[in-house]
Amino acid sequence: MRQLFLLLFALLITACTAPTVATVVREAPVEFIILQLNDVYEIAPLEGGKAGGLARVATVRQELLRENPYVITMLAGDFLSPSFLGTMKFENEAGEREKIAGLQMVETLNAMGLDYATFGNHEFDIKDRALLEKRLAQSDFQYTVCNATAVVDGRERAFMQGNKPVPEYLIHEIPVANGAPLRLGLLGVVLPFNQINYVKYTDVTESFRSTLKQLQPVSDLAVAITHLNVDEDEALAADVPGVPLFVGGHDHSQLSRYVERTVIAKADANAKTVYIHRISHDRNSGKTSISSTIRKIDDTIADEPATKAVVDKWLARAFTVMEDMGFEPRREVAEIDEPLVCKESLIRTSQTNYGRLTMDAIAAAMPGADVYFINSGTMRLDDNIFNVVTEYDILRTYPFGGKLVRIELPGEVLERALQTGIRDNLGEGGYLQYKNVNPSDLAVNGEVIDPGKNYSVVLPEFVAKGYEANLEFLGDHYDGTNEEMLTVDGKPLRNDIRDVVIWYMGR
Repeated sequence: MRQLFLLLFALLITACTAPTVATVVREAPVEFIILQLNDVYEIAPLEGGKAGGLARVATVRQELLRENPYVITMLAGDFLSPSFLGTMKFENEAGEREKIAGLQMVETLNAMGLDYATFGNHEFDIKDRALLEKRLAQSDFQYTVCNATAVVDGRERAFMQGNKPVPEYLIHEIPVANGAPLRLGLLGVVLPFNQINYVKYTDVTESFRSTLKQLQPVSDLAVAITHLNVDEDEALAADVPGVPLFVGGHDHSQLSRYVERTVIAKADANAKTVYIHRISHDRNSGKTSISSTIRKIDDTIADEPATKAVVDKWLARAFTVMEDMGFEPRREVAEIDEPLVCKESLIRTSQTNYGRLTMDAIAAAMPGADVYFINSGTMRLDDNIFNVVTEYDILRTYPFGGKLVRIELPGEVLERALQTGIRDNLGEGGYLQYKNVNPSDLAVNGEVIDPGKNYSVVLPEFVAKGYEANLEFLGDHYDGTNEEMLTVDGKPLRNDIRDVVIWYMGR
């Protein structure tokens, strides 16, 4: 009996002194939503009010916030430019006339609730670096880019957003109940397309790789905001694995690609669609799951009032200016069965139906020339037009307008111009949209160009003055005369490419 008591006593002492085995509590996966836009140039709905509209996107964002409080809204570049509204001027706080240059987008995106953006190539259409940085400072959302820096007085530095440099990466923290926040790393990259002198680009892949290496120790997972061609996105994802999602831009049409474990997603331009990415990340296993859906933005979605008020303010200001210029921006000019193609990647590499229509309009207004051509950089829409065409659609296609002139060119000069504009300027704003020219052999009206013959050519005055890249020599053949007014259908017509196209489509 005494031995049994001692044994039980020993077991009790052992139980009391044995180390306690802690219960491991596994953290539940962290869930959040990314709302994606890209390539947005217009704040208001298009296609007769049927498609797009940032006030509608704001409504979708609020719906998502009711689903999950952790919604992160991102824009993958191209929004400060181009737009007809952006070319206008307003009186700033100093009482000076200043180009709008994307301010309408900044204020609307601020109201909508945008969180993050990277640069697109069109941000650098703003020729004045100081003005671009002013727009960055006026943005409530944050920018990030890892392969583009500013050049100021010959020295490189980060672009400035107010008194802070635009960083190579950002950390967005998502709260976790009874745990440390989830650290979401964000890094942006832009294709080195716009070679303006105040921007220095570094190699996309190496910059991305280096930045991701810095980001990984201080984040739980990373998302890239990319403004690249889709083939460049795919190559980057293959060369630098480890990023589950590329929030992409630049291609303008909704698409998704998969490169190993990376999802590459792009929505339609001008917020005609948005991508919604529902993401779940398990810190225990390190695994990330992504469920992506495309949401059409159309007239079935109500406008969010605060964002709509900003949109209305800017539209009223813009339409007043347009009306003062003699236009009726709301007037429907035509209904079309096929989209008018004006995406930059196409208009600068081929003749599109919108380019042909423009050339036919010019020929109808100024008949009798041997050759007609315009520089594709005149057409700055970088989008397609569907269904209903308004005067505003035509104004935003040709935001800079411009006169058309008729000049005489020796055959050898014409051949050089066509060779340069159709072949050498491929992919640039100096690529030509043309009429009466065979692009394969540069024949004019079916005949080989005679070097000793003079040809009548109608073209924009901007090009005739030698202002287009690689076509400077044309300035030697223009005497500065132009027709201020044209006569069409027995009526006077202002000599401006916008008026000509409006007349032609509406007749």
